[in-house]
Amino acid sequence: MDDEFLVCAYSEDSHRHAMLVDDGITGILYLHAPSDNAEKTGEIEATCFAYNRVDPIDTKDVQRYRPGPPPIARGYASNEAVCRTPASHDWNMKFSSDGTVVLLLRDGKPWAMVSLDEPRGFSKAIAKAGPWGNPWSIEIYKSIDWEARIRP
Repeated sequence: MDDEFLVCAYSEDSHRHAMLVDDGITGILYLHAPSDNAEKTGEIEATCFAYNRVDPIDTKDVQRYRPGPPPIARGYASNEAVCRTPASHDWNMKFSSDGTVVLLLRDGKPWAMVSLDEPRGFSKAIAKAGPWGNPWSIEIYKSIDWEARIRP
């Protein structure tokens, strides 16, 4: 299956795109560099794991999935890491007021966020910090001003 964008947003404040991309195995949140063209993304500057469509893998199997993003491994995955049917959820995004942080919402609730300061991000699908990112941080989420202009 080719990569599919489940949701894409553009910050009018920072001229950055954010995307939730599903390759049929994983869902990854991407934050891009600024682009003066709302139709064209800049380079990827930050990523965060959002979900696996498959059960968590053994860490020794990570290289099998390269060059694409591997599914999260056991020991790093939270009990919410597997989402077999992502299209059955309502995914949306919200940018911070300065456009350098993006929040992914799943069914209207905060799910993952990524920023230039934390380029591996935070996700409710992550139980332990590692190569997939960091566990969700309610403290960081609450510390960010989420009022931003956004173009879907």
